[in-house]
Amino acid sequence: MSISTRRRKRRKSEQSPLQIVEEGFHLLRTVEVRYYVWFYLGAVPFAVGLLYFAADQSRSSLADQSAPGAAALMVILYFWMRFCQARFCRGLYETINPGHLPERTALEKFRAGAALIFLQSLWLPLMAIGLFFALPLGWIVAALQNFTILAATRNYRDQPLRNIFVTGLRHSHYDWAQNHGVLLVLTIVGLFTWLNLVATCLIMPGFAKSFFGVESIFTISPTVAIMNTTFLLGSFLLTWMVISPMMKAAYTLRCFYADSRETGADLLSRLAACRKERAKKSSTTATELRGGRKAALIGILLVVLSGGGANSQETGEGSDRAATEGALSGETLRESIGKTMEQKKYQWQLSRNLTGEERLKEQSWLSRRLEDLANATRDAAKRFGEWLEEVFEKWGREERRSRRAPSGIDSGALQGLSTTMSVGLVVLVCLLVAWLVVVMYRKYKGIAPVEAGDSIDAGEIDLHSEEIVASQLPEDEWMRLAREQMSKGDTRLAVRALFLATLSKLGEDGLLRIARFKTNRDYRVELSRKARKSEELRRAFEENTRLFERAWYGWHPVSGRGVDSFLQNHEAIARESGRVSSRHLPGGGDVKPETAEAR
Repeated sequence: MSISTRRRKRRKSEQSPLQIVEEGFHLLRTVEVRYYVWFYLGAVPFAVGLLYFAADQSRSSLADQSAPGAAALMVILYFWMRFCQARFCRGLYETINPGHLPERTALEKFRAGAALIFLQSLWLPLMAIGLFFALPLGWIVAALQNFTILAATRNYRDQPLRNIFVTGLRHSHYDWAQNHGVLLVLTIVGLFTWLNLVATCLIMPGFAKSFFGVESIFTISPTVAIMNTTFLLGSFLLTWMVISPMMKAAYTLRCFYADSRETGADLLSRLAACRKERAKKSSTTATELRGGRKAALIGILLVVLSGGGANSQETGEGSDRAATEGALSGETLRESIGKTMEQKKYQWQLSRNLTGEERLKEQSWLSRRLEDLANATRDAAKRFGEWLEEVFEKWGREERRSRRAPSGIDSGALQGLSTTMSVGLVVLVCLLVAWLVVVMYRKYKGIAPVEAGDSIDAGEIDLHSEEIVASQLPEDEWMRLAREQMSKGDTRLAVRALFLATLSKLGEDGLLRIARFKTNRDYRVELSRKARKSEELRRAFEENTRLFERAWYGWHPVSGRGVDSFLQNHEAIARESGRVSSRHLPGGGDVKPETAEAR
């Protein structure tokens, strides 16, 4: 199985961009109105101020004098808008996962707000870099959105700036294809929203002129009105105020799902919702039972107070009257059902028997053309089948004639060819069945296929090559190569051989799955997930990875002390790896080693 195929399967298991946008739209429908008030309490002043600032600074003769004060005011409005957006994102997160937001003191809120202001102050230079290089634009947009969400929904206590920055970058890389798909969908939605706003601004003045005779720049010269910079900026700001809540909702969901991979918050949220619904139903049932008991007691009291001495004749008359009323109510119900079913909106269920002329009249031009195309295709297939039958029949007659006349075509050659084709077809079917059995066995037994690129002949290993993989040799062979390089004095190649020995050891113990396409960061993430309880193992692997990257990619010189430190960490890794793998063996503790590919 190729790498691209496995990545496609992994992407299918994740949520698509359209699903994220759809969930975000549903989230916006369910969030409380007060959070919308917070959002537009910051967005509207900033949009109005930016529009006034752009118009005033581009046309005013006193722009040089008012520029510093206006710029300072815009900075204040910008940070106020970011603060209001953070409150809006906090409300979205509370709607998704109610009751799980951390409690924060006033000092912690101030630190988180200061960190948010510092990170959002980098918006303009980061966006300029993203637009210039184009490639990192998606990650930059996601990171900036994540900063706002994390500052409002996390409690990082003493180091909010560093933790918000690191977590925001990590969440921006989570399912990057989904991130770019969400941005593409929101861009398309924003484009059509902007076109609708511009069209509305052009159509409404036209209606005003037609009905009331009001003349405006939009009716005199629509092109000049649309190309006006103030109008363009105003239309862009209106579109932004419509699309921005959808973007905040989509990235709030992305942060929630990224955290749920480690904390299971999505499952806990669904469980809490189920419990709440169940408690609501239980309270409703209890209320109905109490109401039924009260009604029964009131009925008994009424019977007792009325004397309860009604004679049997009155009782019989009452029962006859009740039966008559029941019959009348049944007839009335049937008549009501019949009248309802006769209404026009229920007649679609009844099919009509149309003649050929009526059917042609009701068909559109496109449906008639499609029907003609289908009939022509069906007739062509029928004629082709008849031609094939004639050819085979003629072939059979010639074969029978050749059998009767030995001087004709060699019938033995034809029979041999037919036998060979039959045997080949049987062999092909058997191979396909065997391949299907192997695929199903690997699928249900969890045995991943070995990549062709990773099973290279482990003969002569060139440590300078970038094509070698740690799974080519066992740990002992890599250690032997490392000792040879140390004896030659090439510590850089020795460190690389030692690092490959470490990866090979972790792969043999089931803590890592070695693959050519994986990076060192992928290995660190996978090891932190599978050996989360062994802090010494993760620390030693982190130090060795850092030393290897400095020596191999950074060309930093490696001293003998550095090699000794690498060997000590390798011994600690080998020791802790054996302990962790023994705890995870079947019958030895928790669970079997994970075979899932690191995301």
